[in-house]
Amino acid sequence: MKIVKKLTAAVAAVCLAATTSCSATIGKNSQNALTVDGVEIGSGMLVYQTISAYDKAVSMLSDQNSETPTVKDVKNSKIDEKDAVDWIQDKATEELLNYAAVIKKSEENGITLTDEEKEESKSIAEYIYAMDSRPQQNGVSVETFYKISDASYLQDKLFEHYFGLGSEMGCSEDELKDFFKENFARIKYFSISLTNSDGEAFSDDELRDINKKADEYVRKINKKSGELDKLWELDAANDEYKEYVQSLNTTTAAEGETVETTTTAAEETTTEAETTTTNPYANERLFQKQTTAADDSTSENTETSLSEENYQKFNDFIFNELKPGEAVKYQYDKDNLYIIMKADIEERMTEDDYWSEDYIKDLLQLRFYEKFQDYMKEYASSLDVKKNNSAYRRFEPFSLNLEKTSSY
Repeated sequence: MKIVKKLTAAVAAVCLAATTSCSATIGKNSQNALTVDGVEIGSGMLVYQTISAYDKAVSMLSDQNSETPTVKDVKNSKIDEKDAVDWIQDKATEELLNYAAVIKKSEENGITLTDEEKEESKSIAEYIYAMDSRPQQNGVSVETFYKISDASYLQDKLFEHYFGLGSEMGCSEDELKDFFKENFARIKYFSISLTNSDGEAFSDDELRDINKKADEYVRKINKKSGELDKLWELDAANDEYKEYVQSLNTTTAAEGETVETTTTAAEETTTEAETTTTNPYANERLFQKQTTAADDSTSENTETSLSEENYQKFNDFIFNELKPGEAVKYQYDKDNLYIIMKADIEERMTEDDYWSEDYIKDLLQLRFYEKFQDYMKEYASSLDVKKNNSAYRRFEPFSLNLEKTSSY
């Protein structure tokens, strides 16, 4: 779950809702596709969810075959041992039930949107509506997307109601802080390449010199008394190493050789703004504990560009071996050394930093969102469903225009 700014989070919420809940009508007197415990779901909603489910099918088949299937390819495929038509319609129905569950639960708990939320919701809906022409081509109106966005806001409020701080199924603020400290590490590091600009390993003598230089950087950092001073010194060591690399390149160029400087994956994510020496936090990363290298649910400040090779070993090192406040030399892989330090994460847990309102909300989502989904699915399964089979036949997936074209 990435920690994002409010507007981006709102847009993302709508995108999520677009795959989990929506409502629309095709024509004033269009028939309902479903009635779920009194919640009437029009055929327009079914059309939209069918398009959404088709896109999921395309994604799944693309992952399996390493190429994007055509509409015909999808139609002739089996997904999870089901014919594509059945899989798509089942997935669409599942999302329609989720939509109904959000509406019903909101009504049960008296959860509504404020005027300001409605205006925000409407603006975002119009933005999302313009991104894909297929809903319009298949008769889905912008009012559908107003309801999509409204439902996403209601869903967020339901989550807060059941899983917010101090709520029925949530946790206390102290418990959430413990969760944050257990699952995130505040680290600062820079890498030292063990290969030349051609990617060739240095000689044994060169490697000894590099390791000696790395050991000296570590010694100078740890010689400082306070954590802040150590962070400053780590930046200074990074600058010194860059100057050293530049001097080597200059010497090589002077000897008439072509020079191509290279950077490691970790260095590639450092922007010009991050190299400033006026902020000791500038080059830090918030690193999330992960069980596999493929787990990418990290914050926007988390270093995610590391190669997958030996990733778990690195993750275990960060959380199980690296001591806070002590710089060390660590060889991540055969090509790179790291000068790395873990800092006190609690120091930055303030309301304008790592303990802002947005961070708290996203941490709650990280911790409880799967439980919330399970809770809502269980509730949805208890609702009385009346399905209009004629609507499902009329709006069968491959009778729709499914060719994706951008509206931009």
